[in-house]
Amino acid sequence: MNMHGLIRMALATTTLGALAAISPAGLDAQGAVFKGGVEMVPLTVTVTDAAGRYVRGLSDRDFAVFEDGVLQPLSFFAGEQVPLDLALLVDTSGSMGQNLPLVRKAASGLVRRLRPDDRGAVVEVKGSVGLPQPLTSDQAKIEGAIHALAASGETALYDGLYVVLKEFDRERRSHPDVRRQALVVLSDGVDTKSRLAFEDVMELSHRAGVNIYVIVLRGRAALVPRKQRQHTELQADYSMRALAQEAGGRVFFANAVAELPAVYDAIADELANQYELGYVSASTAPGRTFRQVTVRILPPASALARTRRGYCASRSPVTVVNVASRNACGGD
Repeated sequence: MNMHGLIRMALATTTLGALAAISPAGLDAQGAVFKGGVEMVPLTVTVTDAAGRYVRGLSDRDFAVFEDGVLQPLSFFAGEQVPLDLALLVDTSGSMGQNLPLVRKAASGLVRRLRPDDRGAVVEVKGSVGLPQPLTSDQAKIEGAIHALAASGETALYDGLYVVLKEFDRERRSHPDVRRQALVVLSDGVDTKSRLAFEDVMELSHRAGVNIYVIVLRGRAALVPRKQRQHTELQADYSMRALAQEAGGRVFFANAVAELPAVYDAIADELANQYELGYVSASTAPGRTFRQVTVRILPPASALARTRRGYCASRSPVTVVNVASRNACGGD
């Protein structure tokens, strides 16, 4: 038997064993949330071919999920689109003033791609963090909040990211139904005001499991040679790229505000072509550890799968901890 046949057999065997160990009361009616302290690890997966085109029509038998190199049985699979919760985080600091008209138009285009079961929220970041529109399925309210955005002040980007991820984490814990969660971030500069550090944001993203898409609007900075750019700008680019990649999303560097409609369209296309998977970890490792996750597409399908690179195993509520005392997944 070839390798992909062995993996398929292992998947079938471990899935049967795992399901046999779970009582019928341990799985809710939708088959998505486990009670009694057993928590499903949700994965939003984007699958593309060698040319970067989205691959649809796959089944659960085409996926193999590994945690720390160990094959995991799938507990949940959705080949059709799962309802989406989408947060639009917009940098509305003073430097964004002249760009806001096109920003509003481009972001509204993404909102109009939402389906009736999807929800959207609007978050603005300047010297402080605001939530002009919490999650709602009312597209008119979402667009109204976008068009009401006004620019002023500095940029507390890390604080804004942390607040949104915290809210997503609460939302997932308080509602049993399976929904995809995605965050689209637009900013034109470095963080100048946050009380939290980038490490706090990355740590929380490992717990929250939200797909993150970052749009960096470079503007005039695009004309400056890399060797002449300030260290803080280069570090900001690196941080945003790392955040998106760790969370299974993408980062876009837009040289001009006129590029934003195409970028938002690209994000909308990806959100419309994703799979939702879930598994209950078979690991017996203690909490507060980072567990690496890999998803592979099995032959005969020829494609690449992209999802978040791992998660923090702790079930405890997220708290901000002193950077000096933080381990790989922070303290509880």
